[in-house]
Amino acid sequence: MDLALCRTCWSNTAIRGLWDTVHPPTGLDNVVQVVVSVCDPWKVLVDVSNATRLKGGGQSNAERLAELFPKSQVVKGFNVVSAWALQAGAHDGSRQVLICSDCSDSKAAVLQLTRRLGFSPVDVGGLCASRDIEEAPLMLFPSWGGPILATFLLFLFFYGYSFVRHILLPYLDKGENSFYQLPLVTVNEALPAVALVTLALVYLPGLLAAVLQLGRGTKYKRFPRWLDSWLCGRKQLGLLSFLCAALHAVYSVCLALRRAAGYTLLNAAYRQVKAGVENSWVEQQVWRSDLYLSCGILGFGVLALLAVTSLPSVGNALNWREFTFVQSGLGYAALTLSVMHTLFFGWDFAFFPFAYPYYLPPVYLLALILPCTVLVGRIFLALPCITWRLAKIRRGWESARHRPPNIQEPAEVDPPRSSGDV
Repeated sequence: MDLALCRTCWSNTAIRGLWDTVHPPTGLDNVVQVVVSVCDPWKVLVDVSNATRLKGGGQSNAERLAELFPKSQVVKGFNVVSAWALQAGAHDGSRQVLICSDCSDSKAAVLQLTRRLGFSPVDVGGLCASRDIEEAPLMLFPSWGGPILATFLLFLFFYGYSFVRHILLPYLDKGENSFYQLPLVTVNEALPAVALVTLALVYLPGLLAAVLQLGRGTKYKRFPRWLDSWLCGRKQLGLLSFLCAALHAVYSVCLALRRAAGYTLLNAAYRQVKAGVENSWVEQQVWRSDLYLSCGILGFGVLALLAVTSLPSVGNALNWREFTFVQSGLGYAALTLSVMHTLFFGWDFAFFPFAYPYYLPPVYLLALILPCTVLVGRIFLALPCITWRLAKIRRGWESARHRPPNIQEPAEVDPPRSSGDV
């Protein structure tokens, strides 16, 4: 089957031997002129053009090409492959190629050719899907918008709350000037709170989905649209949580390098000498610092492991049980260690009135609300009676209200020991 390529310039020698390559300028009208001069009837045309703007409406380039050449078979594909992937080969670039066409034979030929070139073809249906394929290269991180917005809003909230509590209100009330804390101290106080809440947001939708399945008594009903989008954005939320945790670690190391930290240390040493204190060792504070640092390091290490396994090259090397263990089991371990890190940091300060200036609780107490709720919900779902029913539902069992009257309940079989996360 003869193939003609529209609106591209290929340098791969393998493609040159298989396709009649043309080099027209941009614009569909120019493409048509060149194709008319080189294309015979009944030839397969592979349209590799992209859309000029998102949500442009109207017909796609591939659909217009199909109308202009009714005797030829138009296949849309290869427009999502970058020039670098074509230059370096399929092993160093993106391997996925989206292909669509109304002619099954022509599409099969292009799919076979794509595999021979070392790429991974994806059949997305008929030519009506060509508009989405043409707009795909114009999208900028389409799955990251919601998670980035949520993380940014959380950072604004905790940063603003810390600014009001530690800087603005003391300045208005007592005239204390602590605005020097804005670039480093206040940011470092907001980052761990954002990391902890964002990590809790990764596992909260799984709990909500489990509760919905238990309440409905079936797994064959779609989740609400907002919950479905939330479930699809958990990977991005986890990576953003890891980013905030990494920045918190760097900021914490830099705290000791500040000039203000040196002045604070000198002032504390001067007061100790003036008071005649020879030994300032406090056993309780030593335990507190060692415990919260150890939990923080362990939690960050597990979170780094989760971030690495979220990479496609690493995740594809794991089977489903291994991936579930890492993302669900170790994920809850990271959340638990992070909560313990925060609790040891707060110690017993939350029980004293001086921890609530202007009747405002500390930032870490606000950050603990959602993670503790998630952990309590996970413990509730781990109860044997709940786990048994949830495992049956996820294996296909439905409650009586979802079964036809003439269908009897199947015999119960022991569910698998590890049902995994939603």
